[in-house]
Amino acid sequence: MKYLGIDYGDKKVGLAIGDDELKIASPFSVLENDNKLFINLTSIIETEKIESVVIGLPLGLAGQQSAQYKKVRRFITKLVDEINIPIIEEDEKLTSAYAKKLGSGKIDDDVAAMIILQSYFDKAKI
Repeated sequence: MKYLGIDYGDKKVGLAIGDDELKIASPFSVLENDNKLFINLTSIIETEKIESVVIGLPLGLAGQQSAQYKKVRRFITKLVDEINIPIIEEDEKLTSAYAKKLGSGKIDDDVAAMIILQSYFDKAKI
């Protein structure tokens, strides 16, 4: 089964791809968060034959909900209407900081998506 990892942001949306056979996530792409976002996502899902989506859910260190959490929730609600495959939520705590360490000192949104998806693979019994 092929998975798409998503790191949702106000301006950009990072994407990663992996499968349950290798259980290795790889950075894939960064999309602009604009009026073509859902068209682009559905196209990628179809082209890449994605069977499940893993979305990073931004919870605070103590598990509290933030303003960004509410934005991601709205995004998930809209995405559910656009696609007909399972959507899995994965805690994305500290993924941006980790992505920044792996990159050149800036946050790479596709790397953050890779970390989210890899975290899911590492925990899931798939």
